[in-house]
Amino acid sequence: MIRYLNNIKILAVAAILVLFNLVYVAAAGPTAAAVSGISFKTVEGNLHWQAGVSADKGQAVFQLVIQEGRFPKKLKWSWKGTGQVWARVEYTDNNAIYYVMEGSEIPRAEKTTFIDKNGVPRVIVPTMLELPQGTVSVDLLEDYRRYFGKKEIFVKDIRFGLNAIKHTEIKDFKIEEFAQKEATVGESNIEEMKKSIYLQVQIPQGNKGKFYMVKGLEFPLQVGVRALLDNRKEGSLTVTLPETVKVTSYDKEKIKLIDSHNLLIPLTMGPGYAEESFIILAKASGSGKVEVQARLGNKTETIERDMACLDLESIRSSLCLVDEGVYPIQHQTHKVSIKKELKNYIKVKEDIFSTFHRLFGEEESYDKPAGMVCGVVENNSGLNLPLRLKFSVLDEDGREIPYFRGEHIQREGADAPPVPETVIGVGAGTAQDFKMPLFADVYSVKPGIYRGMLKVSFFGTNTNIVAREFDLHVEKESQIQIIIGLVAVFLSLVSLLLLAFNHKKWIGQLKTSEIILIALFTAAKFSIVDIPWFIFGDVTRAFLGPLGPFMHIFTGIFWDIINAMFLVTLVLLVSKPGVVIISSVVRIILQSVAFGTFNPITVLLMLSYAVLADTLLYLTGFTSGKRTFQECLGTFSILGIIFIVKHIYSTYTFYYIWMYLYRLFYPDWYINVSALVSAIYSALGAVLGVYLGNKLKQVIE
Repeated sequence: MIRYLNNIKILAVAAILVLFNLVYVAAAGPTAAAVSGISFKTVEGNLHWQAGVSADKGQAVFQLVIQEGRFPKKLKWSWKGTGQVWARVEYTDNNAIYYVMEGSEIPRAEKTTFIDKNGVPRVIVPTMLELPQGTVSVDLLEDYRRYFGKKEIFVKDIRFGLNAIKHTEIKDFKIEEFAQKEATVGESNIEEMKKSIYLQVQIPQGNKGKFYMVKGLEFPLQVGVRALLDNRKEGSLTVTLPETVKVTSYDKEKIKLIDSHNLLIPLTMGPGYAEESFIILAKASGSGKVEVQARLGNKTETIERDMACLDLESIRSSLCLVDEGVYPIQHQTHKVSIKKELKNYIKVKEDIFSTFHRLFGEEESYDKPAGMVCGVVENNSGLNLPLRLKFSVLDEDGREIPYFRGEHIQREGADAPPVPETVIGVGAGTAQDFKMPLFADVYSVKPGIYRGMLKVSFFGTNTNIVAREFDLHVEKESQIQIIIGLVAVFLSLVSLLLLAFNHKKWIGQLKTSEIILIALFTAAKFSIVDIPWFIFGDVTRAFLGPLGPFMHIFTGIFWDIINAMFLVTLVLLVSKPGVVIISSVVRIILQSVAFGTFNPITVLLMLSYAVLADTLLYLTGFTSGKRTFQECLGTFSILGIIFIVKHIYSTYTFYYIWMYLYRLFYPDWYINVSALVSAIYSALGAVLGVYLGNKLKQVIE
């Protein structure tokens, strides 16, 4: 009876102690529960975790037991000692951070290699961070974002490693904060990313979406295998197409054709990363199921999908081109911009060496693109469309003009440079813009209107889905225009400077009779040359009509023959420097007063060729007193050359300055005809001026 009462007392005391413990735990809250729930297990070595670890010698690796549904976010612990001490945190995407104690040996960290779900080979190398001895605190998610980027992730594994040489310890380990797994990516999804074999099938080639083919068209199909293996392995790749698909072409050295729609490809891959890709050409008459299986050793990867078969017209009706055209490019110092306001218009810039290149037949080696072929492709179908876009400039017979090209890369098996073309993928129900640089051979392309053709076809086929034809306007901007304009400005400034500094000297050397002669001949030239040109110039162009470009044959009688004849006569009668410049300035004043034609072209033209003629006459001795105007072949030849140079210069300067300043266009042949007529007429006028001047000189004397 006494024993029975004692047992009851013992049970009562035990019940009271249990009740007290439950009340204490409830009052302590979640922090105490978390601390009491910390558990480490030894996965390597001969040491054990007992509220930490303390040892003079020994080695061990301890793994934290992570609870279900949540994981540690912030940790705090204290460590010190010598040897090798570290903490390793591994995340669910296989990235890892090693926290290494200051003074510790660096642990050996193995990199992780695998192929992800997108077929991209990945190598993960752990990050090493050194922490001081003593108490440390880390935020595991914050460190992940700092070194690996922002991603929904959680902690998968936490381990401490210790290899003590002298007294070393890890103690006071605490989990200060948890994070919930439900709010992040599940671990199973991460593991599914890791593959040792990745199989990629594109039907047609370039399509990463639903499989399809177009009825009656030959399409390229691509099958690729990527593997990351520890050692060399053999296997095979089998491709089973629907019976409605017929294989038309394949690599017979690598592929075995079992029948018209089944293929077997032997594989030998590894060790390490290896990749194989195969292209097969096939035609389809209907839909069906496609099965592709890759086998390497005991590992297999299989893809099985339905394949649709469409007709070409349904694709054409769902594909649309928007804003297609050729736009000029504006080159700036650090920027290239497209001028959208000038559609189907490009300008080719020419340099001063173009004539030499044409004469000696050299090919253009480098230039900047003259324009950009741009536009938008809209895909209203439910399929991804791999497309090839090609732009070409055609002649009257529909053949590609080789002087308009794309990049300098040669097309395989073709002698001609490549035309602009590009390959794009347009997703289902989306739009994709495209850009292709258009180069123009500066030495061969002529200005005018050309026929441009933009074609859109499936990648790997020559059947056009969409084609657009439009006019392409090409303007050729010669650098010679700018150079001649600058030369005219320079010569005009020289003429003004000479007149400003020498007018007193020049006029002081002139007799009254000579001044009267200069005024008389200038007025005569103005009356005979300038007034008829101003009044009847436009009338003559209208009267000649289609023969307008050849009007200089008639007007040149006044502008070139009489002009040159009067000028030579004046210089013969007054053979002194500056006579031509003074006469030209007076003529400019007369034109300005009479017609109001005081414009940049008139000033630049008359002053520049005045100083040119005055300089040449002085250098050849006619105005310096070293040569007389004798009626002989030598005099006629020298004067003829002087006035040929002067009038050819004035002709090109006149047209090029008009073209540059007022954005006009004159074809080269038109300018060349005018220059040729002007040269012949001016030489004739110079010879006649010698005869007229000598006759007048005899009368004056």
